[in-house]
Amino acid sequence: MLDNPTILFAVIFVSFLGAVIVLGIIGALVARLVTNFFGKNVPSDAAMKVFETAQAAANAKPGKALVITPQAEPFVIAGVGFIVVFILTSMFITPTSIKSETAAPPAAKAAVSLPVSGDFTKIVSELPKGDPDGGKKLFTSQGCIGCHSQEKDKRLVGPSFYGLWSRAATRKPNMGAKEYIYESIVAPNAFVVEGYQSGLMTPTFAKTLSSQDMADLLAWLERDHNEK
Repeated sequence: MLDNPTILFAVIFVSFLGAVIVLGIIGALVARLVTNFFGKNVPSDAAMKVFETAQAAANAKPGKALVITPQAEPFVIAGVGFIVVFILTSMFITPTSIKSETAAPPAAKAAVSLPVSGDFTKIVSELPKGDPDGGKKLFTSQGCIGCHSQEKDKRLVGPSFYGLWSRAATRKPNMGAKEYIYESIVAPNAFVVEGYQSGLMTPTFAKTLSSQDMADLLAWLERDHNEK
C-alpha cells in the first residue's frame, strides 16, 4: 500500500499534522501552567506598595536587614537557585572540559630494535616474507647507495654489492649468506673483511630498520646480487 506515492504522501502529511497538534496541546498546557503559577504568586499592587514602603524605610535606617515580603519570596528563591546551579556547573563541568582538552597525549610506543646477537639462524628464520622491490627502494632511502656500488669490483666506501650474496656464504664458518648479511647490517664491526677497517658503517640500523625492512633487503640481495 505504501508503494503508492499518493498514499505515502497522505500518511506522512497526517503524521506531521498529528505531531504538530500534539506539540501545540503540550505547549498550551505548559503556557497555562506558567500563567497560573505567576498569576498566583505575583503580588498585587497593594502588596507591592507595602513592600516598597518597607524597603524605603529599611534603606533609611542603616544597619537594618532587607525586608522580603512573602509575595517576593518565590522570585528570590528562584534567583538564588539559578546562581547556585550556575556556580556548581562551573565547578564540575568546566574543569572537566579543560582537563580533557589539555590532557597529555599517550606515550609513544617504544621502538623495537632488531637483535644484534644470538642465534642468527633462528633470528632470520623468524623474519617476515621479504619483498625484493621494497629492498631495492631501501637501498636508496637508507643511504646504502652512497657507500656501496652495485658494479663489479667498484669500491666506494664499503664493498660492492655485486655478487655479495655469493661471497657472504663463504665469510664465516657455519653461517649462511642470509645470517652473515643480517649480522653485517645490525653489527657491522662483528666481522671486518680484510682490507677494510672497523667503524666505517653506522651501527644504528638495528634501531632504524624494522623486521620487514630487513626481510626486504635480504630478499633483494638474494634476487639481484647472487652472481656465481
